[in-house]
Amino acid sequence: VDVIRLLGPRLPARCVLADITSIKGAPLEAMLASHPGPVVGFHPLFGPTTSTMEQQIVAVPGRCDEECQWVSDQWAAWGCIVLRVDAEEHDRLMAIVQALGHFATFAMGDFLCRRNVDIGRTLELSSPIYRLELGVIGRLFARDPSLYAEILFASPERQALLLEFVEALGRHRAMLKSGDKEAFRAEFCRIAEWFGPFSEQAMRESNFLIDKLVGRF
Repeated sequence: VDVIRLLGPRLPARCVLADITSIKGAPLEAMLASHPGPVVGFHPLFGPTTSTMEQQIVAVPGRCDEECQWVSDQWAAWGCIVLRVDAEEHDRLMAIVQALGHFATFAMGDFLCRRNVDIGRTLELSSPIYRLELGVIGRLFARDPSLYAEILFASPERQALLLEFVEALGRHRAMLKSGDKEAFRAEFCRIAEWFGPFSEQAMRESNFLIDKLVGRF
C-alpha cells in the first residue's frame, strides 16, 4: 500500500495501475485513491516454482474495465485462466485457502519439532500419503518466514479466523480424553456428509499424486 501511494500520483492519467498481491481489499482501495485512471488488481493462484503459466489468476475489477482488459488478455495469452472476482469475496476465500491452510501446516510442523520427532526414521516407515503430507509441511519451512507472517497476520479478520480454528480443536479434547470412539465416528460421518461428492474427487486426485510420488521414490 505504501508503494502504491507513492507510485499512483506519478503515473499518467491513462496508465493502467495494477498490482500482483495475495490480498486485494487494501491494495485496490489504495490504487483507486491514489490514481485517477484505470485500476485492476491481480492475484496469480500459483507460485514461482511451477513450470507453466497454464494456471488460474484472479482479476479484481477496479476502474475503467475496458481500458484494463488488455492486461487480462495478456495473462490469458500466456496461458492463464483469468477468474473475475470482487475484492471482498477474494479476501474472504483467501483467508480459508491461504491463512487457514498455512497455519494448520505450521501447527503440525511446530508439534513435530517440539516432540523432536526423527523425521528420517518416520520416512523409512512411512506410507506414501504420509510422505506427501510431510512434504507439504517441510515445504513451508523451506521458505521465507516473513512471507507467511504477512499472509497469516494480514488482517484482524484472518487472525480471528485462526483463533476460531484453534478453539475448534479444543472442542475435541473431551472426546480424546474419554476415548469416545462413537463420538468420533459420529463427527466423522457428519463431516463426510458435508464434504459430499468432493471426497471422491479428492480421493482420485490424491491417488494420482501418490502414484507419482511412489514412482519418484
